Amino acid sequence: MKKNNKKILFVHQNFPGQYKHISVKLVNLGYEVHTLSIKEYSHEGMSNHSYNLIGQSSENINQWSIEFETKMIRAESAARKALDLKENGFFPDLIIGHPGWGETFFLKEVWPEAKILSYVEFYYKTTDCDIDFDKDFIEKTLMKNFDEFHLYNKLKLTARNSPFLSSYTTSDYLVCPTEYQKSLVPKILRSAINVIHDGIDTNILKPNDDVSITINNKKFTKKDKIVTYVSRSLDPYRGFHIFMESIPEILKENPDTYIFIVGSKDTHGYGAPSPDGIFKDIFYSKIKKEIDESKIFFLDFLEYSSYIKVLQISSLHMYLTYPFVLSWSMLEAMSCGALVLASDTKPVTEVIKNNYNGLLVDFFDSNIIAKKITKVLKNKDKFNEIRLNARKTIIDKYDLEKVCLPAHLNLIKKALK
Repeated sequence: MKKNNKKILFVHQNFPGQYKHISVKLVNLGYEVHTLSIKEYSHEGMSNHSYNLIGQSSENINQWSIEFETKMIRAESAARKALDLKENGFFPDLIIGHPGWGETFFLKEVWPEAKILSYVEFYYKTTDCDIDFDKDFIEKTLMKNFDEFHLYNKLKLTARNSPFLSSYTTSDYLVCPTEYQKSLVPKILRSAINVIHDGIDTNILKPNDDVSITINNKKFTKKDKIVTYVSRSLDPYRGFHIFMESIPEILKENPDTYIFIVGSKDTHGYGAPSPDGIFKDIFYSKIKKEIDESKIFFLDFLEYSSYIKVLQISSLHMYLTYPFVLSWSMLEAMSCGALVLASDTKPVTEVIKNNYNGLLVDFFDSNIIAKKITKVLKNKDKFNEIRLNARKTIIDKYDLEKVCLPAHLNLIKKALK
């Protein structure tokens, strides 16, 4: 391998995060790759530098300053570690970082000659967005006055955005995974953003007609009718409450169907927590008496190989989301040739075209969700072309090796010129 004298520093509190593939690719291409994170990380060919937090949050601080102070603590802690590296002769040519936790905030002052490529994950809008999307949930589950809740979060998120803006304006290059996420950023910055997805490994995430999986001593194959749903925390941002509402009708009309639910029940996920406990218990308890519980499998987190099998074996994959970050799981399901029924929300419609590479449905309409799922389950083979188009979409636009990594590398090479 030819050695490259360019030094690249990745900054992410929980490295590798979004940089799992590109960091390894750069090592393989001979670049000198370093990482800066709060946790120890080890990978052949990379030099990891971990930092310790300096200081702690103040008591009785202005409520809109709490998150900013937390980010500044991380910023100072990362900067002090960076100064140590500088004193020991380390000067990166390029810093690739996620500014979401504040770590990149001061790095341009430490290494003013270094170029910075920042990851734009999610700039928080305050209207027509996630915080005002689900009024019914806010009022009936969170037990909040909608107008008061909305105003509080508008102020909170405006404050949260402020360090993002500072980091974006001191960056030399910006990259964002989707056009939807780019559209949330203020217009004055959008022209500087390169839209490049993190990438889907279509060589691993692919259809498998012979797939089988055993759950609770029962073996399942593609011959079974299986509805799948994936959400890291089974939270309303991913429509868990709406999906639960649809299940009694799904099982009533399709008693031979099983439902696989992947995700942790012990975390509240995105958005505000409920005063009544975890969302899984709240919403599942509402339907338990109406269904045959032996048909529902809560699978928690799975080993990646088992997770892929769940996507491959799916008769229909349910994906619902607020106007928020698009989940990798939807794209991974499509790559596996799953038929995806998804919410007609902006993050989704950037990818899925109704009746071409997936099916769209009103996020809130659990009755129509159940009817569409029933139609698919009773006519599984009639949707094969949509499944094929779904995989083709991922290969053409989101393939890790052929589309996304080359685009990231081109941007990095441009930054290093």
